[in-house]
Amino acid sequence: MADDQPTDASADPGFRSGYVALCGRPNVGKSTLLNALLGEELAVASVLPQTTRERMLGIWTTDRFQAVLVDTPGIHRAKSALNKFMVAEALRGARGVDLILMLAEVPSFPAGPEGAEAAAQWEPGPGARAVVEQLAEIVSDRDQGPRMVLVLTKCDLLGERDLLLPIIGKWQELHAFDAVVPVSAKIGRGLDTLRSEVEQSLPEGPAYYGSEQLSDRSMRWHAAELIRAELFARLGQELPYSSAVTISNFKELRERDRIDALIHVERSSQKGIVIGAKGKSIKAISIGARKRIEALTGRPCELFVEVRVTPGWTKDPKKLDELGYRAQSELGVSPAPGHHTGGSDE
Repeated sequence: MADDQPTDASADPGFRSGYVALCGRPNVGKSTLLNALLGEELAVASVLPQTTRERMLGIWTTDRFQAVLVDTPGIHRAKSALNKFMVAEALRGARGVDLILMLAEVPSFPAGPEGAEAAAQWEPGPGARAVVEQLAEIVSDRDQGPRMVLVLTKCDLLGERDLLLPIIGKWQELHAFDAVVPVSAKIGRGLDTLRSEVEQSLPEGPAYYGSEQLSDRSMRWHAAELIRAELFARLGQELPYSSAVTISNFKELRERDRIDALIHVERSSQKGIVIGAKGKSIKAISIGARKRIEALTGRPCELFVEVRVTPGWTKDPKKLDELGYRAQSELGVSPAPGHHTGGSDE
């Protein structure tokens, strides 16, 4: 996107920079929070769980700090090759950072005595406990480990704010978090407090990236993600999980972009669903994806989409690799040379 030259402000004494991992169970709002902090629809956010499949860096630059936000897949009990890859990506993303933001969704309780009683009896579930244990192990692995802050998301859904107190207490019994910040990315609640927590957790140092850069990923990668976002938006509960998107051609022409994309599904019946009667579904997907891409690039876009059957790709590690799902450590993704990382990656 932009070059990686430091900003003028980043050379000032007291400027801070570092890596911040957004971790948690699927569908707790990691991508939504990243988009809210950046002020851009950069990460694929959906009401469906396990939407994020790969680590992505969102670059949050202010006149006081630059936080490189590591958006990670949800940590869950994985069975397929794709899901195991996603969990491994999440845990890799939590290593070598300066701050871990562990996100957890606030439970929904009604106002009044009934809600107060339910909040008093509430306990984090086994999946959430497992996430805390895995992240706490990462923190304890290092002599000077990163701070770990609990971010309670979707707090606008809680009937009364006082109900947060027993909820926070139950979380603190599981782990001594350095801070707890309730937020609602949807209405902007708590984001200023979270910003302060992020800033104080970053060491002093120059910026990694230029002030205009929003992501470490290429526009080619983002185009594939935005097409996949449209699949999640239009194709119900199941089919998007069996689909992947690759870009076979991306040309930046003088006045517009030309993109050729492949949507991979596992079965012929799924291909028929994506295309739809008389091509209506694939046409709607293409139009919606094109608008998303144009909103991100600020340029007109010609998008041509083909649907291809790639049998069993979610279960075959070799096919996963062919479709681009490989560990970022193997791709040479690393901080700028000579800059602190807060610890070594695995």
